[in-house]
Amino acid sequence: MSNYKKSKLQKKLAFTLVELLVVIAIIGILVGLLLPAVQSAREAARRMQCQNNLKQLALASHNFHDAFKRFPAGGLAPATTPGSQFSAISQLLPYIEQGNVHAMIDFSVPVQHASNANARNTPINTFVCPSEPRTNPIPSLGAPTNYMANTGAMPFFVIPGPQLFSGVFYVNTSVRFADITDGTSQTALFSERLMSDGSNGIVSPLEDVFFHPGNPATSDEAHTMCQGIDITNLANQFPLFMGAPWLHHQHRYQHISPPNSRSCGYFIVGKATMPASSRHTGGVNVALVDGSVTFVTSTIDGVAWRAIGTRNGGEISSISE
Repeated sequence: MSNYKKSKLQKKLAFTLVELLVVIAIIGILVGLLLPAVQSAREAARRMQCQNNLKQLALASHNFHDAFKRFPAGGLAPATTPGSQFSAISQLLPYIEQGNVHAMIDFSVPVQHASNANARNTPINTFVCPSEPRTNPIPSLGAPTNYMANTGAMPFFVIPGPQLFSGVFYVNTSVRFADITDGTSQTALFSERLMSDGSNGIVSPLEDVFFHPGNPATSDEAHTMCQGIDITNLANQFPLFMGAPWLHHQHRYQHISPPNSRSCGYFIVGKATMPASSRHTGGVNVALVDGSVTFVTSTIDGVAWRAIGTRNGGEISSISE
């Protein structure tokens, strides 16, 4: 083959600069289209795993009820020494294959007691949603959780007494299946909450708990007061860091404000509004008493949201919009 023909063939096989730039641009467009799809698929997988974690907690609650004829207390007081109480999920450990961690807990002394340090600092994968970006808000407090027990649709949070709590879990007492007269498929058991940012020096609208000096008498008042607070004022940050340790009874939530609303604690001790929240787009996962798990959007009707927060309110409602 002559040199002329070889040169002509080489010219036909080569890319021009314009052609190369076009190919690069096309690849860039395809990558730009592919990345959101990959991210969406990953989040879907994380959300599914989060739902599975809640499913495990719901089934563990059933097994606990089979053993003790009641659900665990939302705040279990130490047997001998007064002090901080134990969470509902800490009592479920033997039923999620974490009996060895449960055996480390000394339920006779408070959560913060030195004898509970090993259990308090042991991370439990089932207690953390894969979509949670933070690993632990304050490591010194102990290992974290995203999952909260439903304490009802009233603004009371720590005052003992079943008459003040309309949910399934509350301090120093417990509920039976027979007490859930609204129906097990219409009553929430557990949901999610974002971990705290671990600092009162920065503002995180959904993660932080904000302080309000009011004394709300109703759920509507609690919601209105909380929504009206100036969250940019650091003096309004409540010194409460939700998310750690999982051993502590503070890990309960309320059906007062819709999912992904802000949280507030009030001047009168024992009152709060602690809504569910998550990193999932548009809503939160909720485990119901019947063991099912459903995704509830942040735009759910307020009446319907409060209805599934009560165990015996007599409401006729649905969690679908």
